[in-house]
Amino acid sequence: MTERVSDHDMAQAPVAPYGADFAVVAATVRERRTVKQFLPQPVPRELIAELIDLAVWAPNHKVTEPWRFYVLDGSARDRVAEIAAATTAEKVVAAGGDAALAARKGEESAAGWRAAPALLYVTYTRDPDPYWDEENYGAVCCALQNLALAAHAAGLGASWSSGAVAAAPSLHALAGAGANERMVGLLRLGYRDPAQPAPKSRRTPGSAWTRWVDDAAG
Repeated sequence: MTERVSDHDMAQAPVAPYGADFAVVAATVRERRTVKQFLPQPVPRELIAELIDLAVWAPNHKVTEPWRFYVLDGSARDRVAEIAAATTAEKVVAAGGDAALAARKGEESAAGWRAAPALLYVTYTRDPDPYWDEENYGAVCCALQNLALAAHAAGLGASWSSGAVAAAPSLHALAGAGANERMVGLLRLGYRDPAQPAPKSRRTPGSAWTRWVDDAAG
């Protein structure tokens, strides 16, 4: 039976001697976590722009460049909080909750989104051909991983959400996204608080999910 690997185990895992660049990338991949609590300081626009520039170097079949990025700032961030409150309250009521519970949960959701120093709404352009549509979606997912890793390296935390708030039609309209675009995620971005412990996570080693196939072996 394969055991899961803890944060401590991953931090202590030896890096094979594949070079300094490999070691840096390996550490960034292992240390990145979803972060939803941030320091109150703003994220410079120049840094957000650089993260997006790194995102678009993701693998992209035929270089279709399907990604679209919408930085929600100023009053737009307040509007996201309002959308979060309404969307969450509707979910609570639909699940049988009363009005008081719906209002409380809605405000909790709004507060979480309002506290994020930067918000990034990300979509991809749809294609009528299912093959290319799936290729485009996968490319933007890769782009968001690029962005998350680069953000971690810059001292930021990131949280990638694709739930009810991210999927709200009112958010799509707020961003000014086109009718031919589909949501991939709504990202929170902000500086990590060094006083807060990194969120715990565990992974089963990749070897547990790997099968080496050699046709020549018969």
